Amino acid sequence: MIDGTADLDRRLADTVERLANGLRALAQRSARRHNLSPLQQQVVLALSRQPPARREVNALAGEFDVTTPTVSDAVAALERKQLLTRSPGSDGRRRVLTLTELGTTVAEELSGWDGSLLEALSVLPVEDRATTLHTLLRVIADLQRRGAISVARTCTTCRFFRPDVYPDPAAPHRCELLQMPLPLTELRTDCPEHELVG
Repeated sequence: MIDGTADLDRRLADTVERLANGLRALAQRSARRHNLSPLQQQVVLALSRQPPARREVNALAGEFDVTTPTVSDAVAALERKQLLTRSPGSDGRRRVLTLTELGTTVAEELSGWDGSLLEALSVLPVEDRATTLHTLLRVIADLQRRGAISVARTCTTCRFFRPDVYPDPAAPHRCELLQMPLPLTELRTDCPEHELVG
């Protein structure tokens, strides 16, 4: 017989998998409506949000945890569809990817692909959402330490993050870079100042 904790862990893992399957289905439907593959949709959305330093094939491959040739194929298809262009980077070798005007329009249309999930989350109490965010970021940090996730610019994987410094359960952590407490509702999932724990 499985003890209660192991059974709980299995049910949590099953729940996360079911959620991932649902999100994958939402992404596929949204991508199909724009004649894109799910990866092409990811590239378009990433280019609409990422700073220039992360708008290149290698960076996107790391971000999506796929091979560079896989992203190169997606980028080539998006280029043929006139959704992006490539231009030389500052070193002259790397190619910076930029959305065209059409690509920007498509990115805006795609931006609501996860609206059903956001609506489902919005009806939960803020405290529940903050706790869930905190818990998932801790799991992501552990998976990154184990090598299962390659890129995670989250508070919980940052060298400036100090866990459980304060007694306030709503703001227990501290950011040494910002020199301030971190409320659970303010934990970041993609911090521009992130520095990986060494």
